[in-house]
Amino acid sequence: MKSLVNMPILVTGATGFVGSRLTEILFTKEKADVTGIGRNTDRVSHLALQGVKLKSVDLLDEDAVMDVVKGKKFIFHSAAFLDADPVAAQKVNVDATENLIRMAAEAGVSRFIHVSTVGVYDMEGLNVVDETTPLALKHLSVYPRTKAEAEFRAKKMAEKYDLELSIVRPSMIYGPGHGIWSEGMFKNILAGKPVFLGDGSAGFNPIYIDDVIDALICCAKHPRAAGEAFNISAEKTTWYDFMSHYGKLCNKKPKGLPMVIARLMAFANRLPGIKTPIDQGFIEMATSDKKFPVHKANEILGWEPKVGFEQGMRNTINWLNKEIYKK
Repeated sequence: MKSLVNMPILVTGATGFVGSRLTEILFTKEKADVTGIGRNTDRVSHLALQGVKLKSVDLLDEDAVMDVVKGKKFIFHSAAFLDADPVAAQKVNVDATENLIRMAAEAGVSRFIHVSTVGVYDMEGLNVVDETTPLALKHLSVYPRTKAEAEFRAKKMAEKYDLELSIVRPSMIYGPGHGIWSEGMFKNILAGKPVFLGDGSAGFNPIYIDDVIDALICCAKHPRAAGEAFNISAEKTTWYDFMSHYGKLCNKKPKGLPMVIARLMAFANRLPGIKTPIDQGFIEMATSDKKFPVHKANEILGWEPKVGFEQGMRNTINWLNKEIYKK
């Protein structure tokens, strides 16, 4: 395993949920020379106070990106566009990723670690989804489709320039911080909004944020990670059980959206000029019972989740109570 001490590293999306925690751990525990970029560095002022170099950079500004790529040995690419705008998602998730890999190769970067998602798989009809499952390049949902295309393009570009590429595909990431599966879901429950479909009995695949960070760092340090993609997931629960932890904090029972309404909303998304938060891809994710084995990450990287679900939820609830609910 390589050491990252004093290693010049770039983290994209350093103002986001995963990127900010990754930047912090690289700087404090790995003792790396970290530069974090994002569009709003004020969101992570705590990192600046610790001494992390932060720069406000738009991934679509190629000159600005090239400037921060120069001199780096490792790049962790965690930046992504999460909303359903297909044009913006294509530019950020696909085109910017492809350009970043090209610039990394031209600048002499040793390894590129790309943060993806288990949503990239074409998993229709499958209960067990491992790394051999094809990518869903024609997925109905914008985010998984563009992330799948980003992986496809990233591999092609890395092969063209002979750049070492590792891909991490986490399931639903939760933990202390401003993530969609922690702060986002808690705020939805507070507002009385539905947070699952039907009765919430479908499988939910949570993975604690620090376990994801551990996998990402393993991909930088382990020689055998080059050219590989890894599922990163943990013990499975149900949507209702997961959301009930947040409900107990604010004494509110989490609500579900009736399936008939969800299907109508998904159908409406196909009509010109109509946008709803529910599409067919989300219905598939929220009503399935998939398993994402992590045997490959264990065998190659020696990685396994260290934070159990109950401990992870306690950590998350404590943070929410202190930083969100009590305020």
